[in-house]
Amino acid sequence: MHQKLMFAVSLFVATVVFAGDPELKPAQEEGKEQFDESVGKALKSLNEKCGTKLTAVKTDFHNFKPEEWSGMAFYSWCDPVVEAITTLCDRPAYKKAIAKKLTGIQCLFSGVKPAQKDDGSNEGTLRNMSFEKGQFIFRMSKDSANVSDNAKAVMEKALN
Repeated sequence: MHQKLMFAVSLFVATVVFAGDPELKPAQEEGKEQFDESVGKALKSLNEKCGTKLTAVKTDFHNFKPEEWSGMAFYSWCDPVVEAITTLCDRPAYKKAIAKKLTGIQCLFSGVKPAQKDDGSNEGTLRNMSFEKGQFIFRMSKDSANVSDNAKAVMEKALN
């Protein structure tokens, strides 16, 4: 019995150790700190205005390539998403729906669907935004346009 318990405990500990994010490179770690600071301010406002209890915006900094975002405030692609959702809470019916249905926001560096030759200014951005199982997901690209307006449109559509 004791051996089975020890095996279960060691399996649990191994799962916890390996379940985390891969170790970040120094530039990724610095980027994550900048991202968390900037987006954290917008998230605090969202929680206060919308009655949500989100603790962080999930991201995948192990996929962040600083050279691709050189000279750009990469976190400013996610801030407008959080701010757009916050502005929807000015409307009581949306505030109620957001408080009930929004369980998280993800701004990801991976899985970006490339622009297509017939895309206008919004199609590529919209293709990289979704609302699934309570999560607003945005796959960020330097080429994303009108992020705030598109995020608002995606949320409105998802809630209606």
